[in-house]
Amino acid sequence: MGNLFDLVAAGIWSWESKPAAQLAIEALGFLAVAISVFVYVSTTMIPLRIAAVLANALFAVYFFEKELYPQGALNLGLMSINAYRLRQMLSLVTAIKEASRDDFDFDWLRPFMKPRHVRSGVTLYAKDDMGAEAYVIMRGSILIPEKGVTLRQGALLGEFAMFAEGNRRSASAVAAEDCDLLAISYSDVMQLCAQNPTFGFYLMRLMFRRMQHNVELAEKNQTAA
Repeated sequence: MGNLFDLVAAGIWSWESKPAAQLAIEALGFLAVAISVFVYVSTTMIPLRIAAVLANALFAVYFFEKELYPQGALNLGLMSINAYRLRQMLSLVTAIKEASRDDFDFDWLRPFMKPRHVRSGVTLYAKDDMGAEAYVIMRGSILIPEKGVTLRQGALLGEFAMFAEGNRRSASAVAAEDCDLLAISYSDVMQLCAQNPTFGFYLMRLMFRRMQHNVELAEKNQTAA
């Protein structure tokens, strides 16, 4: 028992005899360890990344002060990686919020799209046709006869078949007046969804709203029957 007290007393004495700057460095190391524990127990990604960046920064300072340069350099590298991943996650959150708006700016899609003019009364595509392109209405309006819906300037249409079996169109599209459209192939849409999360989330939200509308129409038809 006496030896134990001697060890504790020696430890306290060694800490008390250290300069304040050295004690601060040791405290920094313990703080980094505590934050690292939080990283391992955290269940949400953004707080995890923030904690990881902070822990890496503290460890880098600690190891450089201890002249352990390889470990310090390692933590600087990990800090950069975690900071980059954190930025990606924050951008993704921003993209989701932007995609929740009803309006969407398609101007950045123009370089990937081809202009197409459709005269009034012309069928752009018929139900059960095999789809290969989606369209943005730049001028005019498009009637969807099966749904009784008219789409106007700024609307995206024709994207639903991209995810349907056999890429079959679920409804027809007829020009209600002379229309100017921008067409984009499904392969380009898939690439852009990967490159621009905002567009991908907008597309998913739009498809979900269309499915909701189809369910509402089906319920109304059952009620009428």
